[in-house]
Amino acid sequence: MTRFNGIVTQHEADPRIREAFLPVLHPNDSHAANLLSLDNGDLLCTWFTGSGEGNPDTNVVLSRLPAGSDRWTTPEQLSSDPERSEQNPVLFQAPDGRLWLLHTSNEPHNQKTSRIVTRLSEDRGLTWGPAEVITDRPGIFLRHPPVVTGSGDWVLPAYYCRLDGHYSVVLRSTDQGRTWTETEVPGSIHRVQMNIVPRSDGSLLAMFRSRQADRIYMSESVDAGRTWSPPVKSPLANNNSSTQAARLTDGRIALIYNDSTMERDQFRWVQRKGETRKKPLRTPLTLSISEDEGRTWPLTRNVQMADLEYKESEVGYSYPSIIAPGDGRLHIAFSYLRKGIKYVCVPEDWLVEN
Repeated sequence: MTRFNGIVTQHEADPRIREAFLPVLHPNDSHAANLLSLDNGDLLCTWFTGSGEGNPDTNVVLSRLPAGSDRWTTPEQLSSDPERSEQNPVLFQAPDGRLWLLHTSNEPHNQKTSRIVTRLSEDRGLTWGPAEVITDRPGIFLRHPPVVTGSGDWVLPAYYCRLDGHYSVVLRSTDQGRTWTETEVPGSIHRVQMNIVPRSDGSLLAMFRSRQADRIYMSESVDAGRTWSPPVKSPLANNNSSTQAARLTDGRIALIYNDSTMERDQFRWVQRKGETRKKPLRTPLTLSISEDEGRTWPLTRNVQMADLEYKESEVGYSYPSIIAPGDGRLHIAFSYLRKGIKYVCVPEDWLVEN
C-alpha cells in the first residue's frame, strides 16, 4: 500500500495526466469519494472507510490537497458513532463561506434506518461543529451535494431505500439549510443518486443511476427545482452504479461514469448468500463531454481501464466524483478496487486533444 501516499505525480504514459492514490486509514474498504474546490483553492476529498460497507466501524473521512501542494493529507475521521454505519458523504461550501459535510447514517446493514447527518465548519474544514440530524425519515440516502438556484434556494438530491422500492426526492431549503421541505421526483422508481447540473437557460438537468443496470436516466426542472419531469432513458450506459456530472465555465458538461450496461451483457458472476448471480461490471471508468447541455455526448475517453490488478479484485473502479472549478482542469476521484481512492487531474480539453 506504499503507493497510497497522497503524492500527486505525472502519469508515465500521458504527461497531461496527474494522479495520486490518497492515503488509506482502513485497508479493507474505501468508497464513495466526493470532491470540492474551496474558495481559497484547496481541494477536499471525502469518502467512507472501514472494515466493510454497512459495518459499524465504517466512518466518514476527509483529505485535503492544499493550494499549490502536490500531496494530499492523511485523512481525518469526521464521524464516529459506534452503533451506526456512516456513509455517502458530500461537501458543500455555502454562499456565506461555511463548509457543510452531509452524510448518511444507518444501523449496521439496515438501509431502512438511514438518516442524514450534517456538520458545519467555519474555517474551511480545519475544525468542525457537532453532528446534527437534518432529517430522520427512515431509509433516506445521499450521493450528491446541493445546488444553489438563481433565487438562492438550496436543492439537495436524495433518495429512499424502502421495501416498496427505491426512488428519488429533492430536499429544498429557502433559509440556508435551517429547514428543509421534501418533494418526490415523479416516476423515479429504480432511479436513484440524482445528480443536478444547472443549464445556461436557468433550467436544471438531473442524471440518475438505474437499479436496472441499463442506462443513465435524465430529468429536468424548469422552475428552479420545485418540480421535475419523470426520468427518461438516455443513450448513456449505466451499470447500477453512481455517476457524476459537472458544468464547465464555458457551459459544457463533463460526465464521469462506467461505460458498462447489462444491455450489453457486461457482467461478472458473484456468490451471495449461497446463490450465484450476475453483477454488472464497474469498468471501464469513462469521461464524456456534452457541448449541448446534456442532449448529446460526442466526446468520450476512458480514464481507467481494467488491468492485471483488476483481475485479482474485480470490484472495479466506481462511485466517481468530478469537479470543474474554473482552473482549466477536471478533477476526478473514484474508488480504486475498493482498496483506496484514486485522484486524477486532466486538462478540460483532454478529450479533444487526443
